[in-house]
Amino acid sequence: FTLGILLTLAAILSLVGAAQSAVPTAVTAQTTVDYDTDDDGYIEVSNHGQLDAIRLDLNGDGAVSATDSSAYGNDFPNRDANAATRMGCPSGNCVGYELTADIDLDTNGNGSFDSGDAYYNGNAGWNPIGCCADSASTRYSGDFKGNGFIIDNLTISRSTTDYVGLFGSANARFESVGITNVSITADEYVGALSGANNGSVIGCWSTGSVTAGAGPSGGLLGWSDDANAITSSYSSASATGTVHVGGLIGACQSCGVTNSYATGAVTRSSGTATTIGGLMGSGGSGTASYYDTTTSGCTSTGTNGCTTSAGGSGVTGQTTSALQTPVGYTGIYANWNANIDGVAGNDDPWYFGTTSQYPTLKYGKTDYDEDNDGYIDISTHAQLNAVRWDLDANGDPVSGSAAAYNTAFPLRFTGAGGRMGCPSSGCTGYELAADIDLDTNGDDSHTSTDEYYNLGSGWDPIGADPNPAGRYSGDFKGNGFIVDNLVINRSTRDDAGLFGSNHTTSTIESLGVTNANVSAREYVGILVGTSYGPVIACYTTGSVSASTADVGGLIGLMNGSSTSVTSSYSTASVSGGASNGGGLVGRVVSGAVTNSYSTGSVATTDTPRGGLIGASSSGIVTASY
Repeated sequence: FTLGILLTLAAILSLVGAAQSAVPTAVTAQTTVDYDTDDDGYIEVSNHGQLDAIRLDLNGDGAVSATDSSAYGNDFPNRDANAATRMGCPSGNCVGYELTADIDLDTNGNGSFDSGDAYYNGNAGWNPIGCCADSASTRYSGDFKGNGFIIDNLTISRSTTDYVGLFGSANARFESVGITNVSITADEYVGALSGANNGSVIGCWSTGSVTAGAGPSGGLLGWSDDANAITSSYSSASATGTVHVGGLIGACQSCGVTNSYATGAVTRSSGTATTIGGLMGSGGSGTASYYDTTTSGCTSTGTNGCTTSAGGSGVTGQTTSALQTPVGYTGIYANWNANIDGVAGNDDPWYFGTTSQYPTLKYGKTDYDEDNDGYIDISTHAQLNAVRWDLDANGDPVSGSAAAYNTAFPLRFTGAGGRMGCPSSGCTGYELAADIDLDTNGDDSHTSTDEYYNLGSGWDPIGADPNPAGRYSGDFKGNGFIVDNLVINRSTRDDAGLFGSNHTTSTIESLGVTNANVSAREYVGILVGTSYGPVIACYTTGSVSASTADVGGLIGLMNGSSTSVTSSYSTASVSGGASNGGGLVGRVVSGAVTNSYSTGSVATTDTPRGGLIGASSSGIVTASY
C-alpha cells in the first residue's frame, strides 16, 4: 500500500515537472524593442543594416508589407508591429527615420570597395532607396534626420541607372546629415544625398565625387522643384555630366537655394551644352548662396561651359579667400544665422573656424547651451559627473576622456568655435537646468546599486588641490536648483565636497546641496573642500565630518584673496576629530564672508571651532551670523 502511494506521488510529480518544463515553450514571447526611445516619431537607425531596411518602408511609418516583414525584422529585431504603438513611436505615429550613430558603408573596413563589403552587389554598389520621380508610390516619402551624423564611403557604380544617390528619388525632408567620401557613377538624376527630391534639404553636406553619363548631376542633389529645395547646406563633392551639372544641385527647376555654398569642381564630360554652374547647373534662384570660382573651375562665364550666375539668379561666385575669411555672421554671411528649424529664434547653424577654413555645419548637433550664455546645460547626474573631465569648462574634455564625456553629452558639437552650442566666444562654465538626485536608484539609502556608490566611497569630488591645474576653474551656476543626496565616505581624501577644489577663476553661484552626508580627512565641506574663488547665494543641508582639520558646513578651507562667501548659508551639522570646525567654513586663511549664516551644530572634538567659522587668519566677516 505504501509503495503504491509512493509510485502514485512519483507519477504526479513527473507529470507536474513535465508540465512546468513545457510552460516556457507554450508562453515564450519576446519583449518588444522601442526603436523611438526619445518619442519624437523618428525610428532610430544605428547601423548599415537598418539604413538599408528603410527601402522596405518608403513612407517611414514603420509598417511594412507581409512579404517584407521578415527581412525588415532582421534589422529591427523584436520590433513592435502593433499599429497603436508601432516601433515605439508615440501613438504608433512614426513619420520617418533618424541616425543615432555614424554609419560606414565600407563594411569590412579595409579602405576599399570590394566583394567583402555588404553592399558590393557585383560591383554595382549601394542600391538607392526609392526610385523613379514620376511614381509617387516608389519614392521615399518619410522624413530623414541625420542629427549631425555621417554616412561614409557611399559607393555606387550603375552607369545605366537613373535616380541615384543614397536615396534615388524622394519627396522628403532631409535634415542635418553628411554624406562623405562619396563615389557615384550613374546615368541621369544623380546626387550624393538624392538623385531627385521634391521636398527640402536642411543643414546637409557632402564630399567625394558624382558623375552622370547624361544629367542632371549635383554634388548634393541631382534635381529638385521645391521652393525651399536646399537651405544652410554645402558640398565639396565634384560633379561631372553632359548637361545640368552643379556643384550643389544639377537641375533646380524653379526651386530655391538659401544660405548655402559649393566648392567642388564641375565638369562637362562631353557635348556643347552650357547648363553648368558652380552652385546650380540650371534654373532656380539663390539667396546669399555662393560657389568658389577657383575650385569649381567656373572662373568666369563660359569657362568650362559655366553659365551666367552659375546657373541660377541670385548666386554669386566668390574667391576661396572671400569664402574663408569671415569667421562669423558678417560680410557675405551676415544673414546666415537664421531660423531654419521653425522654432522661434535663430539657430546659429554654422561654425566658421579660421580664415583658412570654409564654414561647416554644427546644426543638428545637440545644443547644450540653449540660452547662448556660454554655460553648458546640465540636467542629469551623468552630466554633472562629466564636469570632472572638463575642469576648465570650455566643453573640450581632457585627452582620453572624450568617450566618457560624449556618453553624458551625446551628439555634441565639438568645433572650437561654438563648441557645445556656446557662442563663438566659447563656453565658460556649467549650469544646472534641473534638480539632480545622486540617490540614483531612488531607495533613499546609499547602496551598491547607486551610480556613485564606488565600493562605499560615494561621490568622487570634482577637482582637487594642491596644484591649480587640478582645480575646477570654470564658473558653475545652480540657477536655484539643487543637488540632492550627496554621499562621500573617503577617510584618506583631502579636498572633499561636491567640488574638491575650485580655482580663483571659478564662481559657484545659486546652488543648493541638500541631504548631504560627507566624510573625509581634511579640507572638507559639503559644497567645496578648498575654495579659492567666490561662492554666491549657495546653501547646504545634511552633515559633514573630517578626521584631521578644516571642516565646514559649506566650505572646508577658504584660501586666497579671490575667495569669498556671499549671501549663503548652511544648516548642516559639523563633526569629527578635526581642528578648525565651523558651521559655515572650517578655516579662512584669507578672503571674505558677507551676509551669510549657519545654524548647524558644531561638535568637532578638537579646537578651535566656531558656530560660523572655525578659525581665521586674516579673513573679513561682515553682517554674518
